[in-house]
Amino acid sequence: MADKKVVTIDDKIPGLKEKRKKRSNRRLLVYLSIFFLLILLVIYFQSPLSHVRNIDVAGNIHTDNTQIIRTSGVEEGVSLWDVDRDDAKENIEKLAEIKEVTVKRKLPSTIQINVVEHQRIAYVSAGGDQYIPILKNGKVLLENKVDILPADAPVLYGFEEGPVLQKFAEQLSQLGNGITNRISEIHFKEEELVTLYMNDGIEVESVVANFAEYMSAYPSVAAEIDPDIPGVLHMKMTPYFEADQPEEESEEESIEEDGEAAMDNSGSEEVERE
Repeated sequence: MADKKVVTIDDKIPGLKEKRKKRSNRRLLVYLSIFFLLILLVIYFQSPLSHVRNIDVAGNIHTDNTQIIRTSGVEEGVSLWDVDRDDAKENIEKLAEIKEVTVKRKLPSTIQINVVEHQRIAYVSAGGDQYIPILKNGKVLLENKVDILPADAPVLYGFEEGPVLQKFAEQLSQLGNGITNRISEIHFKEEELVTLYMNDGIEVESVVANFAEYMSAYPSVAAEIDPDIPGVLHMKMTPYFEADQPEEESEEESIEEDGEAAMDNSGSEEVERE
C-alpha cells in the first residue's frame, strides 16, 4: 500500500498568508477608491463646476426660448442640485401654448427643458396683417397675435372676439387633423352661418353649432361630388349639394319673365282702351 503524502499546517500557512494579503489589498483598493470618489464629489459640490451654466430648451415651435427659461424660474449660477424641477415644470405649464413639460439635470452643469406645445388649429384675422392663434384645446390666444399670414392652419374671417368665436374654437378643436388640414378659409356670416373654402376647391356652408359633428362626414360626402360642377355643399344635419344655376338658363328665364311682363302690360292697356 502506497504511502499517502501528508500536508502539515506549516506547509499550508504560506499559501493562506498570500491569499489573505491579496484579499486585504483588494479591500484597501476599494476603500481608497470610495475615499477619493467622496473627495471628488465634495470638490464638485463645493466648486463652480456644479453650478448651472447652460439651460437648454427643446420641442418648442411657437414659444420663445427666453420666455420659457424666464417663466421656469431657473437661473444660471445657482447650484444644479438646488433647482426645483417640479416648480420649474409647473411654472412653464402656465404658458398658454405649452401642453407637456419635462425638466432634467445633465451633468456636469446643464438643465434640460423639453416641452410639447398645443397644436395651432386655426387663426382669426384681427384686421390688417394680424392673426390670433386658436389652439387644439380650444383656447383663443388674444395676446399672442402674429403678423405673418399663417400657412399651417385655416384662417377665420369676420369673427369678433366673444362667445361666438369661443364656441367655434371649441368646435374646431373637436375636428380631426384630416379635415382641418383640408380647410383654407372660414368666413362668418349672419346668424352663425359659416362659409368654408376648402383646399380641394369645394365651397361649403355650415353652422357654428354642431360644426364638428356636421363636418365629420365631409370626406365621404366630398368624394361623391363632381369637382367640375360649381355649387355649394351644405354640411348640416342632412348634407346636400346645391349646384349653381347656369348663366344661360338664368338669362333665358329673365327674358321669359320680361316677355311675360310685357304681355301682361299690353293686355292691361287693351282692356283700358276697351
